[in-house]
Amino acid sequence: MIATAASPGAIAILELSGDVVGVLGRLTGIFEWPLGRARLSRFVEIDDGLAVRLSEDRAQLMPHGGPRVVQRLIAWLIDQGVELASPDDLDPECLYPEAADRYEALALAAVSRAASPAAVDLLLDQPRRWRTSPVLGEEDRARSKRLNRLLKPPVVVVAGPANVGKSTLSNALVGRSLSITADQPGTTRDYTSARIDLGGLVVDWHDTPGLRRTDDSIEAMALDLARRLLERADLIIAMTDVAQAWPVLHRDADLRVINKVDLLGSAQTRPRPPVDGHWADDEPIRTSALMGTGLSDLVSAVRDRLVPPADRLHQGPWLFDPRLMTPESAP
Repeated sequence: MIATAASPGAIAILELSGDVVGVLGRLTGIFEWPLGRARLSRFVEIDDGLAVRLSEDRAQLMPHGGPRVVQRLIAWLIDQGVELASPDDLDPECLYPEAADRYEALALAAVSRAASPAAVDLLLDQPRRWRTSPVLGEEDRARSKRLNRLLKPPVVVVAGPANVGKSTLSNALVGRSLSITADQPGTTRDYTSARIDLGGLVVDWHDTPGLRRTDDSIEAMALDLARRLLERADLIIAMTDVAQAWPVLHRDADLRVINKVDLLGSAQTRPRPPVDGHWADDEPIRTSALMGTGLSDLVSAVRDRLVPPADRLHQGPWLFDPRLMTPESAP
C-alpha cells in the first residue's frame, strides 16, 4: 500500500504486510530484520532508502518521493508477487497500531480521508461517543448521512439566467479565475467546477452556463449537461440579478441569490418577483459578487443547509464508517 500522497515529495512510504521478511530480504539482500530497527538499504538497483520492520507481518519502505522511483519500486514488488492494496482494503487497526481500540482506528482512518476541516474535531471525539452510545436510532442515521458530507464533498450547482454574475460569484469564492466573465450573455458555454472550502465544509462547486433558449448546437449540448448536473446536485442555488426574473428549474432550488445589489442605489431598480408572482417564505440572499457584498452570508447559508449546525453540535455518535456496525468494531 502507498501510504503517502501521489504527488512528488522528499520521501514516500510504502506499507508492506504479510511475509515482510522475505520481501525485505529479496529487495535489500538483508535477511535479518529485528523489530523496530530502521536500516538504510539499497532497494535493488532502484534507490537507496530506509526500511523498518514494524511487527511480525508489517514493514515500511521509505524511498525518495519522486514518482518514477515509486513506480519502479511498485513494479518490482508486483513482479515478486506482492499485491497492491488501497487503504480501504486494509484493516484500520493494522494501519493505525497506535489506536487504543477499533473505534479509534476507524476514526483515524476517516480523518486521513476527510475532505473538510470541520470533520477533524468531530471525528477525534467519535471513539468516546461510540464506546458509551453504540446504538443508533433513525435520527442518528439521518444526521450521519448529512455529516458524511464532511468526508466526501457534496455537489453544489449555481443555475440562473445568462449574465447575472454566476461566473463572477464563482471566481470570487474560488479566489481565482474559474470562469471567463463578460457582459455578453452565454460567455460561459459549459459548466466549470472547483473544490472549495466554504466555512470548513469543502464542496464541489459548479458554475453552469446561463439558462436560455439557443440555436447553437454546442451551447445546447452544454445546457443539457448542466441540466443533468442539476439532477444529481446535493444543493442547488437559483441565482438572478436585480433586473431579471428567477430561473425555471426542473427541481426546486435550496437557496436563492439576488446578485448585483450594488446597482440598486444608482439604477433605482428592484428585483423582479419569481415566475409564480410572489416571494417564497425564505428571503433570498443579496450579493454583489463584484464588490464582495453578502458572500460571507452565502458561504454560511450553503454550509448550514448541507450540514446544519445542530448536526455538528450534536453529542451523539456519527456513523462515519459502515464498519462501525460490524461485531468486530466493539472494543
